[in-house]
Amino acid sequence: MIEYRLNGPVSQERQRIRLMAALRENRFPQAILIDGPAGIGKKALAIEIAKALQCSNENLRPCGCCFGCKMAADPGVTDNWVIPLESKEAHARSSDDVSVGSTAKTVEDFKRAYIDEIFKNPYRTDIFGAGAEISVDLIRNMTKSFALKGDRVRVVIVAEADRMNDSAANAFLKTLEEVPPNTYFILTTSSRERLLQTIRSRCLALHLLPLTDAEVRKETVKLLGEDGDEDSVTDDVVGLAVGSAGKALYYVDHAAAWCNLAKSFVEKSLSGDYSELFSELAETDMADSTDAGRAESGYFLEVLSFLLADLLRKESGAALRLPATTNAVDLERFPRVDAAALERAVVTVQETMSRIASRRTGSMMCLQSLAIKLFEGYK
Repeated sequence: MIEYRLNGPVSQERQRIRLMAALRENRFPQAILIDGPAGIGKKALAIEIAKALQCSNENLRPCGCCFGCKMAADPGVTDNWVIPLESKEAHARSSDDVSVGSTAKTVEDFKRAYIDEIFKNPYRTDIFGAGAEISVDLIRNMTKSFALKGDRVRVVIVAEADRMNDSAANAFLKTLEEVPPNTYFILTTSSRERLLQTIRSRCLALHLLPLTDAEVRKETVKLLGEDGDEDSVTDDVVGLAVGSAGKALYYVDHAAAWCNLAKSFVEKSLSGDYSELFSELAETDMADSTDAGRAESGYFLEVLSFLLADLLRKESGAALRLPATTNAVDLERFPRVDAAALERAVVTVQETMSRIASRRTGSMMCLQSLAIKLFEGYK
């Protein structure tokens, strides 16, 4: 019997055991949906599965050496992936349609660049832009490539499948209703509820668990490489990551700034130093009214929410997620700020996150309003 070994973190071993059993018993489904929080390794597992399915070794799969394994690990084989693209990228000409010697970028060129980034770091959460989506043309190009498959096993990874627009989702559903022989689909998503229920019902559901704090630290240090600073993966960085190595990589570069601003936001909101606080906010990228500015606001509010929740934990004597930042906040000057005030503040921050996400109000206006009402009635 062929032995299958899928590599990955210990905390996700149960899910891999389930998949390896299906592979050994030759009952692997033709479509699986891997869901879970962003940055926990869903694409990494998808790549491992693709190698195992395409491997031709007679003893151990994936072997990493055969033609099938190399095809699964080659970013140049763009037919093996469906990924979200910006509109101009998705509408670029195919390599079959450009003239010889043309230097114009094709849709395959754009895909290859993104896939290469995924292989370099499958935990990253910022590879695709906010406006990128999976269009119906990308799904149609995928189905056209099936005619060239021959007898070999084909595995298609649909990354961030929840980004399929309505037309693409309906076209993909038709493909799932009659999956070609020796063809497998691996969908990854952080928002499975945004996928059509009919697509979800045709896939084996696999929920991937977040990493432990120790695994986050280990994977992040590994991804930083030889030039990375191990000390940059602080306790606050690991706490903010909440089991996501992808988030930890972001916070390695940004945690200090966001945590300092969150501390200042709490203290200046309580003391009423609004003009100074508004000046601090205006100097950040959150002042940008574009999607990038809204994204930065989301990161900051996530940190602020963490800090408020940690202050609440401190009140009850529970373990802290942001020990360095939380212990630096001096609430003793404000004796009226009790557990009820902190709970209400957390809710207020979450309401502000929803307002910014709705795009009905600018980020800076929302943040200024939040500063004024964060501890309303307790100052």
